[in-house]
Amino acid sequence: MSRNPSALAWALLLLLGVIWGSSFMLTNIAVRDVPPMTLAALRLVCAALFLLVVAFATGARAPRRGVTWAVVVWAALLGTVLPFWLISWAQQHIPSAMTGLLMAPMPLLSLLLARIFLAGEPMGWPRIMGFAAGLGGVLLLVGPKALAGGESDLALLGQLASIGAMLLYTATGIVLTRAGPTDPAGMAAAIMSLSALVSLPLAFLLEEPNLPEITLESWALICALGLGATALAQILMLRIIALAGPPFFSTVNYQVPLWSAFFGAAILGEALAPTFWAALAMILAGLALAQWGARRR
Repeated sequence: MSRNPSALAWALLLLLGVIWGSSFMLTNIAVRDVPPMTLAALRLVCAALFLLVVAFATGARAPRRGVTWAVVVWAALLGTVLPFWLISWAQQHIPSAMTGLLMAPMPLLSLLLARIFLAGEPMGWPRIMGFAAGLGGVLLLVGPKALAGGESDLALLGQLASIGAMLLYTATGIVLTRAGPTDPAGMAAAIMSLSALVSLPLAFLLEEPNLPEITLESWALICALGLGATALAQILMLRIIALAGPPFFSTVNYQVPLWSAFFGAAILGEALAPTFWAALAMILAGLALAQWGARRR
């Protein structure tokens, strides 16, 4: 249920936006030294260890139902390991700001999938227009050159990989509603632990990483991604929802692409084309329309 957000809720929302928005920049730097699957695996190991400590410290309960564990398996394999790898791989070929912006339409797609699979509220014209604006922004960001075959193959594949990660995140959000009542801390620890157990052997099988050759800077980035953008972000998300409700939490999606653009330009020196800003405006307008439609209802 929505509540009037307190100053603490606003502060935590801003912090979460900065953490998630900066994660694309951190990934862009780390993947220069660490192969993408290895980066995803080590990030997940850090997050799993942290969340297991939190779960034990708070007395959280592990999932107990078979259906819930089926959701855990989906969320770990298709909602965490695969999209983490796709984003890490994409960051080798496209700017971090573009990756962040391609994640932004996720709430719009969630509305559509919830309507189809969960018998959610009717879309309504504001939501339909918001979805259309967001889709138009994504198409503009990918660009007419890419759609006409004029974009470089790796850049186009990087964009498609980011979109694929966004689709997997969205589908996982729908699947998680099938888990039923669960202990959030126990659920998060279970998902991250299984993700780490699966991704680490995959990294050694596919990339044969030489861990001693990873630089201290890269280890610091891995820890920042695992502890900050993954584990701490999970705790902040749950805290914000508890303080002010899911609708207020969903407004973090306005921040993420803005912060990803800021960090990409300020720290990585990424040059953002005019089409980026036009796509950003369209996607944010789509989010605003969809949220306005929800508030009217």
